[in-house]
Amino acid sequence: MVNYSSNNFKIGMKFIFLNKPYSIESSDFVKPGKGQAFVRIKMRNLITEKLIDKTFKSTDSLNTADIKENDLIYLYNEKNNCYHFMYKENFEQIIINKLIIKNKYKWLIPNTFYNITFWNQFPIFITLPNFIKLTIINTSMNLKTETINNVSKQATLSNGEIIKVPSFIKIGDKIKIDIRNKSYVSRFKNKN
Repeated sequence: MVNYSSNNFKIGMKFIFLNKPYSIESSDFVKPGKGQAFVRIKMRNLITEKLIDKTFKSTDSLNTADIKENDLIYLYNEKNNCYHFMYKENFEQIIINKLIIKNKYKWLIPNTFYNITFWNQFPIFITLPNFIKLTIINTSMNLKTETINNVSKQATLSNGEIIKVPSFIKIGDKIKIDIRNKSYVSRFKNKN
């Protein structure tokens, strides 16, 4: 483990705090006119996903965590809430429990890469890609006036989520979704 001074805290740094792994999401070094400098950070618990604000003196330090990240391919899930992923390099498979996947299971698409965070060689966190491709399974038909005015309507995706899409989207269209805010980005052209 490496010991990092609070002066060297950087966004994305992973460390151990109170025996739990955390990641820095924002860091603000403050040097007041009087008194000691300090660092104000937002840090996310990599197990519970809770975001906390914490202030460290400039003399404080933290130990880095034995954390590794790998991009794995999602394969499938079993009824017992086990999700199967595979390393691209050696085709070795691992099983990740639903307790780690949590509510992200709706965004797991077979043969898609997901970033998995390991702490002491055990999976603890899954990071979803920002964009994902899904199929429209239900939406209302549009009128010609709606197409001209580009009105939005609701559509049901193949994972069960309901989002707003432009009026020209129809059932069977494949669309790109920004899953950070569950919004429509673009339509994929069908290749015949």
